[in-house]
Amino acid sequence: MNVIRAVEAVLFSSPSAISVEEIAKIVKSDRKTVEDAVKKLMNEYSSRDSSIEIVKVGKKVLMRVKPEYQRFVTRFVKSDLDKATLRTLAVIAVNQPIELSKLVKIRGNRCYEHVKKLEDMGFVKSEKKGRTKILKTTEDFAVYFGLKGSRSEDIKRALLGA
Repeated sequence: MNVIRAVEAVLFSSPSAISVEEIAKIVKSDRKTVEDAVKKLMNEYSSRDSSIEIVKVGKKVLMRVKPEYQRFVTRFVKSDLDKATLRTLAVIAVNQPIELSKLVKIRGNRCYEHVKKLEDMGFVKSEKKGRTKILKTTEDFAVYFGLKGSRSEDIKRALLGA
């Protein structure tokens, strides 16, 4: 079996980012071999003129359509985030750093579970400040959504197409 092609098949089929350990279990190989395969695939995809890329999102790996080609496939793809959670993420991204208490006033009490999910996905980080938390997006958020940075200025620029 060609481990590189097996890893590529797993990445292609995975609906979300997946860890090297998970891939190793699936392809029945060791972690080091899978890490090497992922690196080779990342180089292979970045060196060709393709609309597909492989990126690291935290400690996980994701095969995705490059951001500049997303608009062609959005109607076929199911998002990892429901609309309400995505809206909460948008409010955090545009207004960061934002206090959780202010976010609750904007988005309502359901945003507590949205924030938990976003933290679990690695898109948002929180820092304790008194009786509330300060929320900011992470670099993983920027990578996942194909942004140049996770600062609110970068996000506003991307949203406005500037």
